[in-house]
Amino acid sequence: MAASAEEAGGDKYRSFLHGESERDTVWRLGAPPNYDAVNKLFEAERTHVWPEGSLEEKVQRLLKSWEMELVHKTRPEDQKTVNSQKYTTSTNGT
Repeated sequence: MAASAEEAGGDKYRSFLHGESERDTVWRLGAPPNYDAVNKLFEAERTHVWPEGSLEEKVQRLLKSWEMELVHKTRPEDQKTVNSQKYTTSTNGT
């Protein structure tokens, strides 16, 4: 995942939210979501700060990026955290 998202004006916990690679992304509400309030609450309430580059920090970033893409990107081909050709979901066995 791109660690330069924050440097490019993006979100420091989520990749694939801003930048040139998202130029053609179709967003559910027409624009990328703003996580400023969520990030502020997360930073105030969390009990551990993982070292940058650690496995734990990478997993934290991956999960936050995956959730953002799943909820806010309408086209599977815009999602970069999963292989849309192989990824499937199921709800209540269907």
